[in-house]
Amino acid sequence: MKLYRFFVVTSIFLFVLSSCKTEETIDGHDLTQGPNILGFAKTDVTESYFEDLGTIEKNYPINVYPSGDGNTTDKDAVINIAVNTDETTATEGEYVLNDTSLTLHAGESFVNLPVGIVTGNFNPNEPTKVVFDITTSTDGFVVNSLQQKLAITFVGCQSDLADYTYDVVITRENTGDQYIGTSESLIVEDVNTFQTQTVMHFGISPGVHFVDICGTLTIPQHDLADTYSNQVTGAAGPDGLGGSVDEFGNFTLRYHITGESSTTGPWGDFTAVYTRN
Repeated sequence: MKLYRFFVVTSIFLFVLSSCKTEETIDGHDLTQGPNILGFAKTDVTESYFEDLGTIEKNYPINVYPSGDGNTTDKDAVINIAVNTDETTATEGEYVLNDTSLTLHAGESFVNLPVGIVTGNFNPNEPTKVVFDITTSTDGFVVNSLQQKLAITFVGCQSDLADYTYDVVITRENTGDQYIGTSESLIVEDVNTFQTQTVMHFGISPGVHFVDICGTLTIPQHDLADTYSNQVTGAAGPDGLGGSVDEFGNFTLRYHITGESSTTGPWGDFTAVYTRN
């Protein structure tokens, strides 16, 4: 019996050692000495300017994540920058890229990509974007495919929605109940950021927070009427998309409200149509 127990314990011990060895090495490669990973700190950035402020230089960090041993890099890495022409809609007049090759020096955790933002050349009618790709051929460094691209969106269209008043019809979609308002104005919260006066078919005040980027409306999640725990979110599409502005300056918001009525069930989705006076 003692011999049997000794055999079992020894087998388990050897198995654990073997398992640990397998986790640290694959096909003879030591995972604790893996490559340094490069990638943009942020892959999507929006730059909004509505007047000519000249060329403003912005820096966009490229990070390096050390190898499995946790040590900082012990040699320089050359990072190449290229414009992704297939995905870029901005013209070179909207931005200036002077450096197409950057050096991340040994021991550093990031290097900045400088880009000149030409504020006076933004498209006043629709957003545009420039997309940069990074590559490297330095031994011991690889680029994370999820952080390989940086998309910079330029917004030069300042919303004029708050310059007008609107007739409003808010419809609760699952019951057809409506609120009808006249000559409602918008509350200006920030550049291109507004709040309506009313929300829901009850016409509760204050209303819905939303952002207008060149006629595309998004609704950041927020408390109903800034008071209740019910959450208001965009219901016109993904990423908070909340509606759009038509060619005449009228706009539509579609939003979802969580929670439910004790008599009519879930509050659900609402469509609010704002017709300029």
